[in-house]
Amino acid sequence: MSSFKEFMDEAKKLPDQALANSNISLSAIQSSLQSAVRVQLAPFFLTPFSCSQDKAEKFSEDVSNLVSDKAFISKFSDSIGEPLEDETEDEFVERSSKILRKMLYEKFGIKD
Repeated sequence: MSSFKEFMDEAKKLPDQALANSNISLSAIQSSLQSAVRVQLAPFFLTPFSCSQDKAEKFSEDVSNLVSDKAFISKFSDSIGEPLEDETEDEFVERSSKILRKMLYEKFGIKD
């Protein structure tokens, strides 16, 4: 596969099957993502200005749905491109993570 978009297209065909070179499925990743977002929001439930559990649940679902949205995937795939010459796998993942985080912050109006 030459792009992240192509990788995601293949993963979506069999969401419960383990991804290439992995032992985890796309649906498992989405569930983990929702859980991680909920954990990140947990401190806000304990403050006087806390958001409701329903809002937190909706937000985590929105994030999970967004990262599987075709237009979002295409934009992300175009943004990261292929690994750069002399870029290690770890460096590529780190660079891609930063781009994804920036895109999510922009989409949800979160300030850095």
